[in-house]
Amino acid sequence: MRRFIKPEVQHYLGSFLLQTSMMIAMTLIPFFTFQHLGGKERAAALAYGVQTLSLGATCFLSAPFVSKLRNGLICCLIGAAGFGIFYCAAMFATSVAVFCVLTGIAMAFFALAWPAMQSWLGAQPDGKLRTKSFSYFNLSIGLGLTLGPLIAGAFYGINFRFAFLAVLVLSWLAAIVLFTLPREKEYFRKSGQPDDPDRSEKASAPADIRNEIFLYCGWLTNMLGWGLTGAVRTVYAGQINHLVQAGQLVLFSRSAPIHVFTSQQGPGAETIYTWMQAVLSLGYFAAILVMGRTVRWQHRFWLTAVFECILGMGIWVLAGSHSLVVILMCHATLGAFTAFGYMGSQCYSAANPQYKHRRIAINEGLGQTGGFAFPQIFAQLGTLHGLAWPFNYTPVLLAGFASLQWFSIQTAKRKVVDAVHCTGEA
Repeated sequence: MRRFIKPEVQHYLGSFLLQTSMMIAMTLIPFFTFQHLGGKERAAALAYGVQTLSLGATCFLSAPFVSKLRNGLICCLIGAAGFGIFYCAAMFATSVAVFCVLTGIAMAFFALAWPAMQSWLGAQPDGKLRTKSFSYFNLSIGLGLTLGPLIAGAFYGINFRFAFLAVLVLSWLAAIVLFTLPREKEYFRKSGQPDDPDRSEKASAPADIRNEIFLYCGWLTNMLGWGLTGAVRTVYAGQINHLVQAGQLVLFSRSAPIHVFTSQQGPGAETIYTWMQAVLSLGYFAAILVMGRTVRWQHRFWLTAVFECILGMGIWVLAGSHSLVVILMCHATLGAFTAFGYMGSQCYSAANPQYKHRRIAINEGLGQTGGFAFPQIFAQLGTLHGLAWPFNYTPVLLAGFASLQWFSIQTAKRKVVDAVHCTGEA
């Protein structure tokens, strides 16, 4: 494979395969829980939460060791292969508890591969090329996010076991593709890049102070995006199931429905759900495509605030909408915001070569922490007050996060000013 495909392209292919496999797995959670395990919204949120918590915790724990291995790609092999085996085994689960245990173990394996993949790209000593590589990496992720739900829906409609088998096959293909990459030190040395880490650190020593100022804001934005994505993927799935069963979901509007989706007039709720996840991922993909072509979006809090206002309005509309067109538009908005938060947090985390690996790991862990906490909170509130209730009040949550983000920027600015004063006095 090395003879015909550049290692970077090979890496993006492996990333795409693994992300597609993971998205198929995540798409299976709600309806497998509803239809085969006898669970409801809280059970689906619990399964999603266990998986994201396992992924985040393992990212935190494994990150310090990946860079110390002679060949970190072994983590890609073990992680991707183990993920496929344990997630595929989850199709034999007969209870929510067993499903959570098996898929939680699977996500722990997945987390071994994920930091190792980013670590390989991070070995690129040239800052501009490294940023470009992460942009393509996110595009491959976005493509996997888009296609994964469509594959899951198609296979699940035939037989739910086929969807689980697709997870196994794609993850094993990803393991092979990633493990056959050249070792990072050998590859970057042969490609003519400087191999002296001190030289790389000195070259980026006068790094843009604004990256430090926006680091925590980026982490909060990333946590918010993946947290809301998790809540919509799990709790809102129950709302769609209810609308279809009640015959209240229409294509355009109640005044001009064009088509009413019911159990008898397909497609069913499972297929519609995969459409929504695909559109959410398409919004992610489109945003990454735009962001990869410019850096003008960086270090602008007003832009973050505007995006959060648009997102709050979109989720508020989503809560009470019966129109599939409107629902899909809201999902695309959420996907674009999640991409904005994830790409920004990656750029700010990787800006300082001395701390990049640790910061990337923290960023991943925080994103998965949000993915665990938000679905649990939304599911609990939805059970007590109705499924639409937490989505109606999401703008309040976003206002709180915006205030916290602004405070983090002001605090970071004061630290930078104090550091400059100390340096001047010295």
